[in-house]
Amino acid sequence: MVLKNGKSVAAADPSARHPVKILHFLTSNVRAGAEEHALSLLANSRQFGIEPYLAAPPALLASMDRELTQACVERVPIEFSSVFDFVTGARLGRILRRERIDILHCHLFIASFFGAGPARMAGTRGVIETCHGPENWRIGKPLRGGFWIDRQVGRMVDKYIAVSPAAARHLIERKRVPQSKIQVIRNGRDLDRYAPRGMDESNRIRRELGVAGEPAILVPARLADQKGHRYLIEAIARLLPRWPQLTLLLAGEGPLEAALRDQCARCGINGQARFLGYREDIPELLAAADLVVLPSLYEGLPLAAIEALAAGRPIVATAVDGTPEVVIDGKTGLLVPPADSAALADAIERLLADSALAANLASAGNVHVRENFGLGKQVEETFALYRQLLVPDQTGAAA
Repeated sequence: MVLKNGKSVAAADPSARHPVKILHFLTSNVRAGAEEHALSLLANSRQFGIEPYLAAPPALLASMDRELTQACVERVPIEFSSVFDFVTGARLGRILRRERIDILHCHLFIASFFGAGPARMAGTRGVIETCHGPENWRIGKPLRGGFWIDRQVGRMVDKYIAVSPAAARHLIERKRVPQSKIQVIRNGRDLDRYAPRGMDESNRIRRELGVAGEPAILVPARLADQKGHRYLIEAIARLLPRWPQLTLLLAGEGPLEAALRDQCARCGINGQARFLGYREDIPELLAAADLVVLPSLYEGLPLAAIEALAAGRPIVATAVDGTPEVVIDGKTGLLVPPADSAALADAIERLLADSALAANLASAGNVHVRENFGLGKQVEETFALYRQLLVPDQTGAAA
């Protein structure tokens, strides 16, 4: 792949004394949507003449080892112990300076909080932050509910990438980021990887999972409060008297696993719920599912929704943030209010009971994501933004 002007970033910058180096910075230990987003950019970097780096906690680097090795990504194990960990901050700065990193690409505010200052002191040519969605976990907590500190850190950020128009509105309306610093680049996925499978393969995968003729609901999401699993468990308990053979497949890991297992036992759905842990075979799990459910309380623009529709699966999701840009209620899926187990149960039952409706929504959804959420567009627009920061025009301003 190349930029629109037919040149790689490195080739387009004749003043560069070394290959353009971009370091992505992630602070989570858990592999989820933001991490997959960053990985898709890292995997395509060398096609654009960029030398890719990833700074992240050792646990996250280990979970990405195979993909990072295939993409020849330089790894920088780094983990901040607290907001006052100035020693690690200084180490990050030394790495940025020693490796002559051109752009630090931070994913989420926490990465910018730790990385923007060291990047500026190290002389990097640009700092980018990707906003993957609203940080609702901060609301109502001391010192976290406001965004004063975000605005101070934001002075050191050159550009913000919003993964959806909803994320852009969050930056403008709540964080008061100047609109001129924001570019919307929608999330994308490798849609061919998630293409619908044939009936024979779907049946084979269902047999391997121990799912026979019973309806199977898949939730591909980490086990964290944001994802709203507890409301889905309540919904399944409501449905159980009428759908006793229902199977709930929970693909993901996270801090709430023990609590969610306890809830399943209390609600009497232990026999229906299967905790699959972290899975790399999401395309196969999608092929085995009759329905995908995303009961999130907040989102940026969920990759799981794109993947589900790319696989031709009907979907029920909550109407939060960027989700309705993928799941259009009544057209590409069904939307319900967040934290509403009764509405969730009704929508699930509606699709389970009406196979024609489910098939029509899934088919329209497949067309929608193929027209709007391909990975190539996301990658090209991101690398064009890198070039904008690196290549000055004749007036000295960013091109």
